[in-house]
Amino acid sequence: MSICNNYGGRLGIFELKLGTQEQMRKIEALRVKIMLEEEKVEREMERQQVIVADRKMVELVRLVVRVKNGEEVRQVEGLVQVALKGVMAGLEKEMKAIDCIRLRTLKRVLDVLSPLHCVEFLARIDMLQIWGKKRVYTIN
Repeated sequence: MSICNNYGGRLGIFELKLGTQEQMRKIEALRVKIMLEEEKVEREMERQQVIVADRKMVELVRLVVRVKNGEEVRQVEGLVQVALKGVMAGLEKEMKAIDCIRLRTLKRVLDVLSPLHCVEFLARIDMLQIWGKKRVYTIN
């Protein structure tokens, strides 16, 4: 039994042999739970993106471009700052939610694995990060 990659087996560092059927069952249940959490965050991110492109936001941008009088500029800039503050708060909340999902996922996986499997799993994560950095470096 193993946790395998979704890349057609090209990167063997993703594969981790598990000891028991119970571990596989728990990992599969965890995978389903994580997918549901990710879908919830994705829906909220889509909602935040719609807010950014909202008609009122676009109209504020047009106003900033059109306004020439100094006082009007300050008023419009104030409206833009208030609108941006709300959008940024929403995006920050979603980024924190994504980080929490990642951390919970790691903790849950480590809870399922034996100590030896935990070490192997974490080592493979490090290998994956190194591989990714090398790949980015060669692309640039």
